[in-house]
Amino acid sequence: MKLSTPSQQPEKDHLITREATLEDDDALRALIAVPMTTKGVQISFQREPSYFKASDILYKHKLHVVIEDTVSQKKVACYSNGYRPCYVNREVQNFRYASDLRVDQHYRGKSLVKVLGVHVKENMHAPNFSQMIIFDDNHAARAAIQTPKTGMPDYYDEGLIETLTLTNLGTKRKIIAFLNDSSPNHTDMMQIQSCIAKPEHIQAMNHFIAEMSHYYNFIPAYNFEELQHGHRYFAGIKLSDFLLYFQNDKIVGMFGLWDQHTFKQTKILHYSPMIGVLRPIYNLSTLFSKSMPLPKRGESLKYHVLHTLLCHPEALALHHQMLADAYLRSKQLGIGAISFTLSHKDPRYQLNQFYKGERLTGMHGFISFEADPRPNFDNRLIPYLEVGRI
Repeated sequence: MKLSTPSQQPEKDHLITREATLEDDDALRALIAVPMTTKGVQISFQREPSYFKASDILYKHKLHVVIEDTVSQKKVACYSNGYRPCYVNREVQNFRYASDLRVDQHYRGKSLVKVLGVHVKENMHAPNFSQMIIFDDNHAARAAIQTPKTGMPDYYDEGLIETLTLTNLGTKRKIIAFLNDSSPNHTDMMQIQSCIAKPEHIQAMNHFIAEMSHYYNFIPAYNFEELQHGHRYFAGIKLSDFLLYFQNDKIVGMFGLWDQHTFKQTKILHYSPMIGVLRPIYNLSTLFSKSMPLPKRGESLKYHVLHTLLCHPEALALHHQMLADAYLRSKQLGIGAISFTLSHKDPRYQLNQFYKGERLTGMHGFISFEADPRPNFDNRLIPYLEVGRI
């Protein structure tokens, strides 16, 4: 398909690629918010009031890029490929994450892809590969990344993931039976105490993250002193939003309840006529189905995301208890929906079969112009995905 606008055929010479500046904020938000329709619902992923502030939580070192048509002076594409420190094979190193690839619908075509590819190749170093997540319903991204193209990096698939926005914990009897069958020697929850995180817990929280890197790969290398001091990497969440779980005075689990709606929104733009008519009935039925209700047109979906949902991968009873506590806290705050992402390789993922909510399946992988990075990763470690930083 050739690149086109309603009035002319843009040439590659008209396209310049450069690092985005604060003056591009409006254009970036417009590109990110391009509507998509799924199952009769038109939604828009928005970054209001500022794209740059919303990206504070993604990277410690940002790299936001725009492509501009110098004839129309229009920003026609963007992508981000910054990095953040993560535990990789139990050691802290910079880890790139590629996100927010958007192309104006009038400019989709081979020439623009090649322009993008040149810039990615010139700037993807230290490290020279990037982590990427593509959800199944993002057909444009799947086509752009997973289909081999000259001038674009190769895509290396790591495995499936699931993001679950949990709206009900399911049947307690079935979960208890599963836990007894699958983990007959699981931890007695009577031995576990929990409390809200306080400043005196920060050192132990940092140590716990490092300890979890012996089971999970790609965990962000958090320093919770930054959280205590209000660092922008932790925008929207504070120390008292974290719940810690102790056994014999040692942290064995933790999560934070994170409300990101002040800078990141999923807005409902339009319903099909049938869904628009049936929405009140559907919302009434969610009292019994335990599904997520549909907001009014123009409003955003409301949910909490879980920060550092971590415990030993075989501690299924503890994982379930943390989700139960997170769900209760979310309900007490008037929302009652919690979102988290797990790799299909994570033993804790088995419990998702019992929970009710909205599910998004995706592919976790890496892009690189050089060698496949996957052989360098310890395959005994479970991929960890921080939903609030996807």
